[in-house]
Amino acid sequence: MSCSKVVLITGASMGLGRDMAEMLAADGWTVFGTSRDPERYSPEGRQMLALDVTDDASVRACVQQVMQRAGRLDALVNNAGYGLSAFAEEASVEEIRAQFETNYIGVHRMCRTVLPIMRAQGHGRIVNISSLAGLFGTPPSAHYAASKHALEGYSQTMRFEVAQFGIHISVVEPGLTKSAFRENVAEPAEPLAAYDRLRTHLREMGPRSEERAHPSIVVARTVRRVLRARNPRLRYTCTPLDWMAAHLRCWLPERAMHWIVRKVFGV
Repeated sequence: MSCSKVVLITGASMGLGRDMAEMLAADGWTVFGTSRDPERYSPEGRQMLALDVTDDASVRACVQQVMQRAGRLDALVNNAGYGLSAFAEEASVEEIRAQFETNYIGVHRMCRTVLPIMRAQGHGRIVNISSLAGLFGTPPSAHYAASKHALEGYSQTMRFEVAQFGIHISVVEPGLTKSAFRENVAEPAEPLAAYDRLRTHLREMGPRSEERAHPSIVVARTVRRVLRARNPRLRYTCTPLDWMAAHLRCWLPERAMHWIVRKVFGV
């Protein structure tokens, strides 16, 4: 059994999850990462387990393996997720369900499975990877933003509920990030021609957005900061610019915030 602290990171095969896993392993954590196809990866400093967060049996089997190998679980980082780039009207109900099944219900499956372990231990930390999209939505990601808004509300409420057991809940809210996540964004099966002009405009903005995006290692450092904190906060942004964007929604009148979003995105 492991003597070091044990962390389970979902979606750790590449991008944000891989950076988190390697950084925490270097800090001395025993790291378990997950992937739907763990045999494809040769990780440094972490053990890879099979996991599909949309499947109850897969979630139970993954957590059981961690307990069998390590005998404890000090932290869970819910990083697995994906984006759906679709205007609100054009996404099908099935596509919306798939978005929520991973980004929200998948997180709940993981939390519901590890919380009894953490309660029995008398301690634990859960870090949910949200997004600035969980604070305000921008086109063309209405349903991705909705899933992250749901995750924000879930995390805030659960934080109150489990504090009595010595368990801390936090959310990390990255802004634009350079990672494999952005390369795997899903598109709607039936895009509507009515949105083609706006779709083209937003795609043309892509290169400029990429220039402003911060590297994924910045998010990994933020997760490490959460796990090192004696009394972690509920919400963490990753850069000063992200912090400012997150707080503008509180400081500015709604009409002013709406004007800024329309100006930036050309809508």
